[in-house]
Amino acid sequence: MYAGINQKATPIRYFFLIQPERQDRFQRAVQIAFSVWGGVNAPVFSYYGELPPAYRYEFQIDLPTLDYYRNTIENFDPDTIIYDEDITEAAVSAIAGERKCISIESYLSELDNNRFEQAISFLEIGAYLKEKEFKFVRHDDLVLSLPIFPENELLLRTFMGELPEFVRSEMKKIFNDSDVLEEPEVFWEVLDEYRKKLNIDIIQLNNYRLSSWVNKHYKRGSAIYILRPNRLQDIQNFWNLRAAGWQVLPLPIGRTELPVLKTMVQAYTEWQARQHNGDHAMVTLLIGFGLTREAVDTAWGHVTPDTNEIGKKVMYVYQSLFPRYWSTYRIQDADMIKSHIPFFETDYKHYEPNEGRIEFQPLEVPFTSKRNLYRESAYKIIFELSAYDEQSSFAEVLDGITTRQLRNLTGALDFRTWRLSNAGIHRLIRDADDKIHISLPESLPFFRFYFANKGFQLKETANSKLAKEVLKNIGGLTYGKFLLQTGPLKIIELFEGGREITYPQLVAEIKQQLGLKKKEEIKEFIERLLEHRIVEMGGIVQCAVCEQHGFYLPVHIREEITCPICRNEFPLPMAEPNSIAWAYRGIGPFTRTNKADGVMAVFATLGFFHREFADTSGKLSSLFGFELGRKNEPAPAKEVDLALLLRNKYDDDRSSDLLFCECKTYKRFTEKDAERMKLLGQQFPNSVLVFATLNNELDEEERVLIAGLAKYFQQGYGERPVNPVLILTGSEVLSEDFDQLAAYDQQLKPYNRYNDLLGSLCEFSVARHLTIENWWEIKDRKWREGIFRRGMIQNIILGLKEKASIKAGATK
Repeated sequence: MYAGINQKATPIRYFFLIQPERQDRFQRAVQIAFSVWGGVNAPVFSYYGELPPAYRYEFQIDLPTLDYYRNTIENFDPDTIIYDEDITEAAVSAIAGERKCISIESYLSELDNNRFEQAISFLEIGAYLKEKEFKFVRHDDLVLSLPIFPENELLLRTFMGELPEFVRSEMKKIFNDSDVLEEPEVFWEVLDEYRKKLNIDIIQLNNYRLSSWVNKHYKRGSAIYILRPNRLQDIQNFWNLRAAGWQVLPLPIGRTELPVLKTMVQAYTEWQARQHNGDHAMVTLLIGFGLTREAVDTAWGHVTPDTNEIGKKVMYVYQSLFPRYWSTYRIQDADMIKSHIPFFETDYKHYEPNEGRIEFQPLEVPFTSKRNLYRESAYKIIFELSAYDEQSSFAEVLDGITTRQLRNLTGALDFRTWRLSNAGIHRLIRDADDKIHISLPESLPFFRFYFANKGFQLKETANSKLAKEVLKNIGGLTYGKFLLQTGPLKIIELFEGGREITYPQLVAEIKQQLGLKKKEEIKEFIERLLEHRIVEMGGIVQCAVCEQHGFYLPVHIREEITCPICRNEFPLPMAEPNSIAWAYRGIGPFTRTNKADGVMAVFATLGFFHREFADTSGKLSSLFGFELGRKNEPAPAKEVDLALLLRNKYDDDRSSDLLFCECKTYKRFTEKDAERMKLLGQQFPNSVLVFATLNNELDEEERVLIAGLAKYFQQGYGERPVNPVLILTGSEVLSEDFDQLAAYDQQLKPYNRYNDLLGSLCEFSVARHLTIENWWEIKDRKWREGIFRRGMIQNIILGLKEKASIKAGATK
C-alpha cells in the first residue's frame, strides 16, 4: 500500500466585505489587496444585512441573503475574511463557515511597522526581485514601475493597480540605491505608450510567478465588460470577475474614442482567436447594468477590431446577464464563473505509510522573508490524499466533516491553521515549515463523524468485520477481481454448505465454468484459491469403525488417525491408497451459503465504482456492513450493505455524492429491501439509491418494487430527482472486460461523462431495466405541458379581450 500527496503552493486568499456605495472603503480594500502576493484574486463585496430589491433585480438573485453570501464565499474559497469596522463580527461569522474573520482595524494594526503577519507582502517580492533581477547591471531597459494615477480615475487605478502609501514609500527605500524604479504619471490618454515600455508593474508584481488552476480549462470565463467608469458597482463587478479568474477587459463608456482602448480590444480579440487555434472564436461583450443598446452600439463602434484574417474568425456576442457566482454549482459551471485557484507550484509524490502515518515536505516559496518573527502565516498549501489501498480501509473524500474532526482523523499535531474545503485540505505555512506528519484517515471513524454531523449514529456490525477479513484473504479489490466474475463465483458456489469437492470434480467444473483446458492454467487457478484461503486441501478417508467418511487436513494424516465423527482412532489405509480421495472444502465464510454471506456482491459493487469512478483522478470513501439510526430514537437501526462518498473524476468541482447500496448475490430483492432504501432516501435527500445484483436481469417482481421506489422519488425541479435510483446487474459488476458500461456505450456521450456521469447512469439504468419514464422524460413532458397550459391561458385571455371589444363596439 502507498499514499499519494498532490499539493499546490498558493497565496493566502482574502475576501473583503465593505459597506455599500462607499468608494473610500472599496479603494482601501483594493489597496490592501495589491499590497499582498496574489491579492488581485481577493474579491470585494458589499455587505447588506438584507439584500435590497434593487440589488436583487440587477443581479437576478433569487436566494435568501445568507445563502447568497455563503455560496459566494464557498465559490471563491478564501482563507481570511476582512470586514469593515461598522460590520459586526457576528454577522460575518454567520456566513464565513470555519474561516478566519478579522476586522479592518485589527488587520491595519498588524501593519504597523510594516509587518505583514497574514501573507507574503508586496515588499518581500520587491526585495526578492531586486536580488534576482536587478542585482547586476542590465543590458536592457527593464524597470520596476509604480505608476501614479489621477485621483478621479478609480477604474484605471483598479485596472492597473494601486498601493497604500506606506507600501509605496517602503518600496522606494528598498530601491533607493538603484535607478530601476520609476513612478510615471499614467492616465487613459498615455496608457498605450506606457504599456509599450519594458517594465514590471504593480499588477505583475502582485501576480508574481502565479498560474491559474481550473478543473475545466475549457470553461474559463472571459469577456469585454462594457461599463460606466463612474459607477462604483460596475468597477466592483470588474474587480470580482478578475478575482474569479476571468480574462476580462474593461471598456468604459465615454472613453471608447481613445485609441488605446481600440488597441486593447484588438489585442484581446487576437488573443481569443489564438486560444481557439484558428477555429471560430466567440468574444463575449458583457453589458453593464442599465446601459442602453444605443450606448453600447456606439461604444462598440468606436473600438470594433479591424477586419483582418484573425478578425474574420471571431464572433461577438452580447450578454446582459451577469455571471451568477452566488448560485448552485450547476449554474456556476454553465456561467463559467467557478472561481480559479491561483497557485505558485504543484507537486505529486508517492509515500510509504509507516504504521498508517506519512510525512511530506510542503512546497517552498522562495521569496518569503525569514526575518519576520511576528508572522502567523506566509502562504498555504492545498493538498489532496489518495490512498492506494486494496482493503478500502481509508477515506479519500473527506466532505461533510469539520476541521476539528479532520485534525482528529489525520492526527495533525502541529499548531498551524488547517481548513477543509471542496478544493482539498488547506494548511497554512509560516515560512518554510518542516515536514508535515499526518495519519491516513480511516473509513470507519470518518463515516462516524460524517453521519454524526447529520444526526445519525453508526454502528459496525459483525458482517462488516467478517467482510474485512474476507477482502484481506482474497487479496483486496484488484487481486481479488479474479474471483469477482461469473465463472469463479460458480466455483465458489460448489463449496457452500461445507461441501467437499474431490480433485477430479473440481477440475471438471473449472473446465466447464472457466473454459480452461491446459493443466498449468487449472493448477494456477487452484493455487490461487489455496493462496487466498478460500479453500483448503485434504483427504477424504472412510472410518474403519463407524464407516463414515471424514475430511482430514494434511497435518492430521498419520499412521493412526482420529475419526471426526465417532472420535475413534483407526489406521490409515496405506495398503489401499486409492481409497483416499483428495478433495477441497471452503474455509470460514466460504463454507456458508449466499457467497460468503453476500460480501462477494458488496466487493463486486465496490470494485465497479473504483474502476469506473475512481481509477485515476477520481476519489471515493467507502464503508460496508453497518447499521445506521437516528440519535436518541428508539426506532431500530437500518442495516446498510455499502455506503460510498464519490467524487466525479471528470468534474472535480462538483460536490461529492452519497450512495447507499443494497447488494445481492443471486438472491432477489424483496419488499423489505425496497422499504429500507426508501427510508434511507427520505432521511438523506439527494443521496443515490443503488440496487446491485449479480444476476444479469431483474425479475418482474423486482422491477415492480424498484419502479415504485423510483417513482416515489421522481420529484423536484433539479437536474436529478430528489433521490436518483441506480440499477447495476451482473453485466456491469461482474464484467470481465475493461468497459463495464458497455451496455450504455451508445447512450453515454461526452456531455454525460463530463457533466454528471453518475446522474446520467441512473437515468439510463431506469430506462433500461424498468418500464417507467426516467427523470429526463418526466421533465421534458412537464415542460411541454407547461408550454401548452400557457398557450391555452393566453388564447383564453385573447378571446375574452376580443369578446369585450366586440361588446363595447355593439354598445356604441
